[in-house]
This record gives sequence, structure tokens and C-alpha cells, in this order.
Amino acid sequence: MSDIDDLIAADAGRRAALVAGDVGLMMACLADDLSWTHSSGKTDSKAGFVATMLAGTTIYHSLDVRDLQARAFGNVFVLEGVVFGDVTKEGQDRKLVNRFITVWRKRLDGSFALHAWQSTGLV
Repeated sequence: MSDIDDLIAADAGRRAALVAGDVGLMMACLADDLSWTHSSGKTDSKAGFVATMLAGTTIYHSLDVRDLQARAFGNVFVLEGVVFGDVTKEGQDRKLVNRFITVWRKRLDGSFALHAWQSTGLV
């Protein structure tokens, strides 16, 4: 498998962890300096994002990505696409259709760390 294939697999694992509510797995794939900018414009650090997961104020029921494009710059990768999802946010069921861009880094052990996420709502 190529680095791009490995990155896409890492991102699929991240989405699966979100849907499963697996905070431990999410912690493992998030970089300590994470910047997670939601489609609302609110930005969370790793601690803030994990706290939201633990609080259960946002529950991800499904996340599907399409139109993935990945580029490598040495050990830094940019992954972008469109995410479709079903979530419950503060008790309200919502459908997500967001264009996103992420920045990942390949660690020395071959795993990937997510450093930045930014999304924009399309509907």
C-alpha cells in the first residue's frame, strides 16, 4: 500500500472511532496541537474536542466521505473531500453535508496524526 492508501485508511479509522464514540482511538490519531474548526466557525483544541466527545453533546451516527483527494508533501498530507453524516447535536438530529480539508503528518512509527480539520457546510 502507498502512503496515500495508508492515510485514507487512517481517516476511515478516525471516522469509525467518532461513530463508535471511541475516545481512546480518537486520542491516538489526534495530534497534540490539533486545531479542529467546525462548520459553525468554532475552533477546538484536542482537549476541547475530546471533552465534547466525552460530554456526549455531539453524537455521530454515520459519516461517509466522497470526492476524496489527497496530496503528499514529504511526511505531511492534505486530505479533502465531502463528508455526509447523521449526527445528534445538543439533542437535535441533523444531517451534515460538509466540504472539509485536513492536514495529517506521518509519524516515525508509520501511523498518522491529524493536525487540522476545517469544514464548511454545503447545505
